[in-house]
Amino acid sequence: MSSTLINTSNGSPACGDHHFTSEPTSIHSALIEEIHEIPMKDVSRPLPSTLDETKVESIIETIQTMNSDQLPPIDVLWYEAPNSGNNYYFAMGGCHRWEAHKRLNLPTIRAKLIQTTLNDLKVYFGSSLFNLQ
Repeated sequence: MSSTLINTSNGSPACGDHHFTSEPTSIHSALIEEIHEIPMKDVSRPLPSTLDETKVESIIETIQTMNSDQLPPIDVLWYEAPNSGNNYYFAMGGCHRWEAHKRLNLPTIRAKLIQTTLNDLKVYFGSSLFNLQ
């Protein structure tokens, strides 16, 4: 599967957050309906985020006062190592939603899983990609 991320954010180049909409955040998940609760500790965020504190605080307030199902799920790249069967998860967008969950110490985050290949991960991360066994 070849992968190309599309940034659809307004003003946050590294994120792709669509604040409080049900629109997909990338072409990856447009046709994926299944949403998973992924443990926060299992997801790597390898790229630094540029955060808008107002957005993060707004999302925190939404999570605290409403059902977190009101927030769109983040897109998570999923790679299963063929020899070991180990699963690796990488979040490249959804940085404001991720940060809000992190600050609230929530154990999971809603995500759409986009299966990816080792070659695609090498394109995204280059030599900084750790050994996936």
